[in-house]
Amino acid sequence: PGMPRAAKTANPRTADAPDTRERLLRAGLALASTRGLNALTVRAVAAEAGANLGSFVYHFGTRDAFVEALVERWYAPLMAGLQGAAAAPGDAMSHLREAVLQLVDWVIANREFVGHLVLAASAGEGAARRFLSTMDRRHPVLLLQLIGQAQASGHLRPEPPLHVMLFLMSTLALPVPVLHLLSQQAFAPAAMLGQLQAYATDRALVAERLGWALRGLAP
Repeated sequence: PGMPRAAKTANPRTADAPDTRERLLRAGLALASTRGLNALTVRAVAAEAGANLGSFVYHFGTRDAFVEALVERWYAPLMAGLQGAAAAPGDAMSHLREAVLQLVDWVIANREFVGHLVLAASAGEGAARRFLSTMDRRHPVLLLQLIGQAQASGHLRPEPPLHVMLFLMSTLALPVPVLHLLSQQAFAPAAMLGQLQAYATDRALVAERLGWALRGLAP
């Protein structure tokens, strides 16, 4: 009772196809990146993926479970990349520098999705809120560890690591989604925002600002 009719009549081989779950997730990412998480209706995702409703129910059960899996899938490459940067050869400062640049690169590449995620959470989207509520157990923990290691090695002054991370992120990463969200507003000054976005997203300029920040944090 209550199950979509398509779920009752779905071909089991279609529902259980090994790539169907992946197609649904890719379709969801495409929709969410361009139209926001509120566009992720079961029918829209299934249609985008070329799958039936029964396949969606078979692999995810509910829309909420799908959005949760989608956000985790979207986020996983960032954490894997940061962990790789932390484990690469080099000293503590090079690990921190590479991790920060990877994080900013990821924010730049995913700024549309980041904006949609924040807006969805503010609008009450459960999966988005649950994801953001666990941020204190995700990549910020790794950044704080890298900052602590750079301080212990004498490369950074011994300020509170959380304060140092706030400075670095507000200087380098935060302007990217903020400027993107502002650019969607009719009242925003387009010419100035365009120039600011160019500064915020240019990889060479990001690296230059990171150099300024790290020199300013030196003992």
